[in-house]
Amino acid sequence: MNNRAGWVAPAETEPAARRLIDLLGGHVGKHGRLAHSRWFNPVQVIVSVAMLFLAGGFLSKAHCTRGSINPDTGAIDLNWSGNRAYVSACYNDIVPLFAGRGLDTGVFPYAYSWQEGDLTRYLEYPVVTGYFQGFMGWLARISYPPVEAISKHLVPLPMAGWYFVLTVLVLAILWVATVRMACALAGRRIWDIILVAASPLVLVHAFTNWDILAIFFAVAGLLEFSRGRTVWAGIAIGLGTAAKLWPVFLLGAFIVLALRLRRFRSFIIVAVSTAVTWLVVNLPVLLAYPEAWNEFNRLNSTRSWEWTTIYAVAARLTLFDGFDPEGAEVPQILNSVSLVLFMASCLAIAIVGFVGKRQPRVAELVFLIIAAFLLFNKVWSPQYSLWLVIPAVLALPRWRLLWAWMAVDMFVWPVLMWHMHGSDNNGLPAEFLDLVVLTRTGLIVVLVVCVVRQMLGRSEDTVYQAHNGYDPLAGPLQVSPEKAAEHVQMREGRVSKTMWHANEKENA
Repeated sequence: MNNRAGWVAPAETEPAARRLIDLLGGHVGKHGRLAHSRWFNPVQVIVSVAMLFLAGGFLSKAHCTRGSINPDTGAIDLNWSGNRAYVSACYNDIVPLFAGRGLDTGVFPYAYSWQEGDLTRYLEYPVVTGYFQGFMGWLARISYPPVEAISKHLVPLPMAGWYFVLTVLVLAILWVATVRMACALAGRRIWDIILVAASPLVLVHAFTNWDILAIFFAVAGLLEFSRGRTVWAGIAIGLGTAAKLWPVFLLGAFIVLALRLRRFRSFIIVAVSTAVTWLVVNLPVLLAYPEAWNEFNRLNSTRSWEWTTIYAVAARLTLFDGFDPEGAEVPQILNSVSLVLFMASCLAIAIVGFVGKRQPRVAELVFLIIAAFLLFNKVWSPQYSLWLVIPAVLALPRWRLLWAWMAVDMFVWPVLMWHMHGSDNNGLPAEFLDLVVLTRTGLIVVLVVCVVRQMLGRSEDTVYQAHNGYDPLAGPLQVSPEKAAEHVQMREGRVSKTMWHANEKENA
């Protein structure tokens, strides 16, 4: 049953939601006016839940902001004694990189450098993230003196801790805006976004790094594209790509639809707009600090696999010790294997998108591309899983399955932190980490299989059903159910429009 605004009631479609709603008091009656309530409509409920989970995300990291008063200088120093960051799993990159990347000095982020042996190091983040870090560092420095004076008489808060608080405040605002945009993208299935707002991953990773920046721009790009604003969509995606590489993968979903429909104008506009935006924001740093600008690429090409990737698990469980010779400065074979597996996955996704009887939805394609990147990339920092939350919810709104994946993925973090203590400090054995990583990988593979089956018509698509055969995200690459039938007829050459509609009714 849909309510008066056309929103799908979760109790009617999701067993997990039905049990919870029954526990809380039962379904909304036929005269209920939740959709029209001034203070209690779905968007406000979802945003409120998002704010609650953001508060939990802050508290999970707050222990790492504590300081102690230096008896010699009287200043408040950051205090991570007793392996606090790992014991309490409050580790985040924001606090230590404040001083570690010179954000406390007032120097432009890409002008700052330091030595690691014979190597000169620079800030390793793409430029939009670097600009953001630099601005928040400036804001923390100019506003810290009164905070320092007050905190000395309460709980000592070092400047790095104050920088974290300010950064969290801005990232939280961006996340709330992201959730609000996701509500618009969900269309009639707006209640699915409660899975985003109440994601367990928000509790542990909302403030592990600066990934919310790229997520905000990526979702903004999807929203603008869904509304037919292709130039603005490209600007948002370009900014997201300049904050973290992965938002450029959205173009992969658009090109599949453009090729399938042979309708290229909107894709060309969004792609050119993306490229121009990326170039405009990158060019100043590229020209003024070329070595610093290239640090992101250098580091990603020279680093080895990360703890929670399939390659690291294979190395811990077997005698496999890598593709490259021991001591190689650049893991070229590992880089090539990772790239080939990802490109092969993208080709397979495109083929599935082409051969399916119905047009694939944008969210399905985006989810599959990002999932393939995470599964085969040599680096899967635990907070990267946040990238997948909104595409997964929009692509496959199966609440129990999504909750299972996100809950397991959340536990990767404390298990990794405990394992990193080392055996000498009673750290968890590697087998525990491997178990939770493999479970996470298995659940994501299950999600991928379910999405592919859905695209091929082997299982029902509740999003298409809720929107009468339309894709809420397709925008200028939208195709009506009638046009979709004509495409099927042309592609197969033997299926009549009448038969197609009859089959759709049988499958509904």
